[in-house]
Amino acid sequence: MQDNMDKEKIIEVSNDVENKSNKDLFLALIVIIVWGLNFVVIKVGVADVPPFLLAGLRFLFVVFPLAFFFKAPKVPLKIYLLYGLAISFGQFSFLFSAIASGMPSGLASLVLQSQAFFTLIFSALLLNESWHKFQVMGLGLGALGLFLIGSSHGVSMPLLGCLLTL
Repeated sequence: MQDNMDKEKIIEVSNDVENKSNKDLFLALIVIIVWGLNFVVIKVGVADVPPFLLAGLRFLFVVFPLAFFFKAPKVPLKIYLLYGLAISFGQFSFLFSAIASGMPSGLASLVLQSQAFFTLIFSALLLNESWHKFQVMGLGLGALGLFLIGSSHGVSMPLLGCLLTL
């Protein structure tokens, strides 16, 4: 039964991809370029600005423009602010500190994607979510890729930088 549902989802996603317009593909390309250039800018930024200050400035410059365009969700203000500080300021403070401590920015962009592992693990532990076959296969493939990249010869990845990025 589960395999049938998984196959139907794959077919549905495949059909969605075929129906995307050139505009959608262009927007996806813009996101990829901005994401890639983001880490180059971080590397340059931490050379002259302390990591926590840089994270604070990033948080400030993201919050103010968006606050005028989006309505705040209906959650208690304390939770809203804590979430924003943890996800925006906190995560990027650690990332900027990792890059400042010698973590290569290209490698940091890949290690940062390990958040997919934590999302699935925490959803299973805290929300009793069940894992599907394709999720486990994806985690295995991702773990293998991170291991191969992290252990490649000629690439230095300081332990502190890796831990801060995770």
